[in-house]
Amino acid sequence: MPERVLVSAPAHLHAGNMDLHGGLGRLYGTVGFTISRPRLVLEAWRCSGTRAEGPDAERAEELAERLRGRLGLPGLCVRIHESIPRHVGMGSTTALALALARAYQLLYGGGFSLEDAALALGRSTVSALGFYSFTRGGMVVDGGFRLEERGRSIPPLIARYELPAGWRFVVAVPREPLPAILEVKEREDEVLDAMPTMSEEMAMRASRIVLMKLMPAAAEARLRELLEALEEFNSLLGEYWAARQKGRYCCPLVEEGIRLLHRLGAAGAAQSSWGPTFYTIAPSLSEALRIAAELEKWLSSHGGGSVYLAGPDNQGARVL
Repeated sequence: MPERVLVSAPAHLHAGNMDLHGGLGRLYGTVGFTISRPRLVLEAWRCSGTRAEGPDAERAEELAERLRGRLGLPGLCVRIHESIPRHVGMGSTTALALALARAYQLLYGGGFSLEDAALALGRSTVSALGFYSFTRGGMVVDGGFRLEERGRSIPPLIARYELPAGWRFVVAVPREPLPAILEVKEREDEVLDAMPTMSEEMAMRASRIVLMKLMPAAAEARLRELLEALEEFNSLLGEYWAARQKGRYCCPLVEEGIRLLHRLGAAGAAQSSWGPTFYTIAPSLSEALRIAAELEKWLSSHGGGSVYLAGPDNQGARVL
């Protein structure tokens, strides 16, 4: 067994959930994309206790302690070299939890699966996008969870597509809405429980967009069609969340940012999860750089933020 391991895990972008009606016995059904950056890069080695250093060190220690307690594991020392921004819709917590579990497997010889670890930590039981982004990469579609099994199993992977290596995601994370998003994240279960049941008509429409537009466009690498379907799907779901968000997107700033992407020539764009992250996909690096430069100028005059250029990650987590 190795003395040390380095686990590099990708971020992901949420596109939406197909079915919040549940009349067919399942709920959610998540669609999203695995991206090459930002990434979590975590170094781990055996030790007698639990220690972590670097960005997100406190959360890493908490997750490692929970894994130890629930799975009966030994000690682990961790150094985080790079982290995924928290509470912005990029899957930072699931990536960290699964990276720690993978490090434990490699350093101590296994004895449990990543599914066991996810369930022990209560991750990926509602949406499995983070789990399959870590284990498989690519564009992911999961089948939702069975109503009677909520919290006890991971939704099945029903479709996965490798996207062209030349495509580039342009991802914007405005700073101004972050406090409001953090407030929602802290009450996420309460907010979700208070939402009304999605109409059957809306669930049927969302599912049809995914099945007959988004998935075929991904399978045939038709970028314009994919982006048009992505925005139609994401925007439709925004109607469901509009009463909670006070609009189709998390805030007026994201709505304005998506309009800017349209003016810059994007065929479609979407908000990731609760936001404030929003994104599009460019057909080439040069086009992505042009869009990113304009986004950076816009963000600098609207409270600041970050812009990431990322390729599709068709592999998932990597281990050294």
